[in-house]
Amino acid sequence: MNPQTSCPCTQGPDRYVSFKGIDCDGNARRMMEMLDRLQTDDADERALIRLLQERRVATRGVQCDNLLLLASFVNPIRELFENHRDEAALALLEQLEAECF
Repeated sequence: MNPQTSCPCTQGPDRYVSFKGIDCDGNARRMMEMLDRLQTDDADERALIRLLQERRVATRGVQCDNLLLLASFVNPIRELFENHRDEAALALLEQLEAECF
């Protein structure tokens, strides 16, 4: 038996071998768009969204691309979308986590 054909972990794109076929940058951009569109009255949630927006456009200090930001703040972002019951955003975040982080 060939272990590569019987192991379920080798099915689909394998980020440890190649990012070919995985649109990490596109999915990260879509996730950031979801964050940008999110409307909230909660001060802590607004602060998180503002921080992410500021880091994306920073020209000095800590500069991050979308993927790095999302990976760095994955747990607060997950909590944010859970609070808003945004299943589409949670599914995309889970996909990013599995394929790109």
